[in-house]
Amino acid sequence: MPTIAYHAFADYLSRASAADWPAVTLVCGEEMLCKKACEGILDALMPQADRALGVEQFDGGEAPIGGVLASMNTYALLSGSKVVMLQDARLFYSAKAQQGLRQKIAQAAQSGDMKKASRPFLNLMSLAGMAIDDLATPALRTKVADDVDGEAPSWLSPLMDYCRENGLRIPERHDEAGLLKTAMDKGFPDGHRLVMTTDFVDRRKALFKAVDETGLVVDCTVPKGETRADRMAQDAVMQAAMDEALTQASKQMAVDARKRMMQWTGFDLRTLSGNLEKLVSFVGDRQTITDADVTSVLRRTRKDPIFEFTNAVADRDLPAVLFFMQSLLDDGIHPLQLLAAVANQIRRLLLAKDFIVRDRGRSWSARMTFPQFKAGPFKAVQADDAVFASLTEAWESLLNPLTEGKKRKKAATSDLVLSKNPKSPFPVFQTLKKADSFSIEALTSAMVDLSQTDLRMKSTGQDPRILLETFLIGLCRRDSTQTRR
Repeated sequence: MPTIAYHAFADYLSRASAADWPAVTLVCGEEMLCKKACEGILDALMPQADRALGVEQFDGGEAPIGGVLASMNTYALLSGSKVVMLQDARLFYSAKAQQGLRQKIAQAAQSGDMKKASRPFLNLMSLAGMAIDDLATPALRTKVADDVDGEAPSWLSPLMDYCRENGLRIPERHDEAGLLKTAMDKGFPDGHRLVMTTDFVDRRKALFKAVDETGLVVDCTVPKGETRADRMAQDAVMQAAMDEALTQASKQMAVDARKRMMQWTGFDLRTLSGNLEKLVSFVGDRQTITDADVTSVLRRTRKDPIFEFTNAVADRDLPAVLFFMQSLLDDGIHPLQLLAAVANQIRRLLLAKDFIVRDRGRSWSARMTFPQFKAGPFKAVQADDAVFASLTEAWESLLNPLTEGKKRKKAATSDLVLSKNPKSPFPVFQTLKKADSFSIEALTSAMVDLSQTDLRMKSTGQDPRILLETFLIGLCRRDSTQTRR
């Protein structure tokens, strides 16, 4: 049976019957979407009155698969149908899931929710084959969290203490996926259904392929990246969630209120849902939720991605720069990390400005549209990158000549190129437009100031936040009216 995307699942439910429902269902992806999908599945499979005896719940972080399979093969007391729910299953994890788990841990722990952070933390420890005591070793600790200025992040020790104080244990590693696949091959009693939820799946696993082939997979995943396409997908999901909640409450929401709420919340469906409930209660009998209601009731909880900060730096938008700087510092990011991000942005702007100066208007113009850039000048940028790549390869051959009989390893893509991904011209277009507002002198001077600020942060007792703020103010206020050559 083909995988069904979440946005198409309501239509599938309207056409499906309980009698024809497959024995095994996997619901994977975003937590809140998985929860809504499971509610729909239960409504389709089990009347509310029968759920007390016909539905059995298992926690995938604690329950061994043997107990789940025993329940699947045990008949319900008063009916022939039965639903076994295995929530937060780890059966589909692989090494690919580790980065996603790291992000979930950090996000929950930084907000102070150690209970929410503990589940992915223990799952990651199990996946990495580590014990909590191993985290005292810096090299092993990096498998769970990146150090900040040579030290473990501030939330790691409280998270470890929470797990110890509550007697939470790292799940043992067994081939539980193999046990379930074997049981699926043998079959389950008629009318018995297994419904599993998980946040991450490795689609290469034999168990996933078996469920996809003989059962049903409901895909609730939402891109978590920061590309334009990813953010559009996230916005679409948030808009749909808001529409659903507002319809149920018989309310409407002004466009500016929606925009502010999404900006303040970020892609966090649980917080979004809670915020909507607060607003519905606040407006009472009034039908429309306004922007004034949002600012009166809610507070900004969004965790800002660092690219928002660096984009503001490139735009020299000082209020936005200082706002995002403070927001990121409040989230636990060290000033040196922000300074390094600014350094990368300035280096990229320098590369772009160098191209603009050497191009002399032959292909690039700040007044051109993106389609115009994509059709012609982007090829000129790629050709320029290719010339530089050939030059660096020649330098490498000269400095490190090969010995007889050995082949040179393929070099990694240099940071000193504008177009790292030939399929993504838009970021290059944006960088060139931003670089056009700077002069070469302003950017080179900024690099000098940045180096001095870095030295002061590391060798003096001055407040790193103040040093960073002073540098950023100087960069944003640097004269932009000088000749841009």
